[in-house]
Amino acid sequence: MKIFPKRFYIVISILSCFSLFLLICGCIRTNQSVLLKGDTTDITELVEIDTNYEQKGSFSSIYVISFDHSTVLQNFFVSKSRTSIIEPINSYYTHFSDKENYEMGQVQKNSSIMTALITAYNAVEDPSIHLPYSFRSLCVDFYFKDSPFRIADEIIKINDISAEEYVEFEQAVRYSKKGDVVMVRREGKEVEISLSANAYSLCRWYPYFDIDYENATPKIKINKTNSGGPSGGLLQTLSIYNRLIVQDLTKGLKISGTGTMSVSNAVGPIGGIKQKIYTAYDNHVDVFFCPAEDYEEALEAYNTLKRKERMALCRVETLQDAIRYLENV
Repeated sequence: MKIFPKRFYIVISILSCFSLFLLICGCIRTNQSVLLKGDTTDITELVEIDTNYEQKGSFSSIYVISFDHSTVLQNFFVSKSRTSIIEPINSYYTHFSDKENYEMGQVQKNSSIMTALITAYNAVEDPSIHLPYSFRSLCVDFYFKDSPFRIADEIIKINDISAEEYVEFEQAVRYSKKGDVVMVRREGKEVEISLSANAYSLCRWYPYFDIDYENATPKIKINKTNSGGPSGGLLQTLSIYNRLIVQDLTKGLKISGTGTMSVSNAVGPIGGIKQKIYTAYDNHVDVFFCPAEDYEEALEAYNTLKRKERMALCRVETLQDAIRYLENV
């Protein structure tokens, strides 16, 4: 006696095969990297400043979601989205462990916060606003395969030149040559490295500074965060600067954007600019600051937005460009 008709078993068989196919596609990993839209994060609480000036709007950093070795199924769905990117995994990063990738982000973040504090305090034209600091080292955040350097190595000396003046020391390391001797601080110990090539051909770095928080005016408190990377440097600097001055630059607006920050006030390029434009738009950002070097790519994404007039896209080369825009918005 048949309980179900024959076509029922045929449908069940087809569905089972399809489910198995999806399962296999969801397990097979590829040598592709996926970049997706992320979210905005209010960065005001990252650095506490001992002032009581009112801020009606907000400064937000933007993060995007990325992961390597995506599955066949993930690639299929991502390929259907105009706001996402699939590309081959960068071969320069395949030798890093998950721990090193995390440490890399922390080096970038730590340097970004130090630089944001120094740049913001220096930008205020008030002699009572003061932040004592000194240059400490060049901290390695990337090394090429077979390089003698490691993530978080602090370069403190090259030949007879010690880490005292940032620009001079950075130039000495950048234009080093084979045979030069570099001293690094690694896990509390000093390690000597004889260069087999130019240092910049072996590793990359970010500046570290010693900041005298006890004698800062006004006082500063750095709160812990799990985020990493340097791309929030400009927004961090603006957020700190805004709380050091009487005038509120936010004027009730949600201000976001991206870009690294240097102590010379220059705003540097970052990656994932298109995904950050889409993320900002979806989160109702009013003003988006974009590094000059990323502007053309950002504009391409910006012009695809349905109501782009809702969000202003502002090209900046320096911190002062962003400050002037907010003063006159």
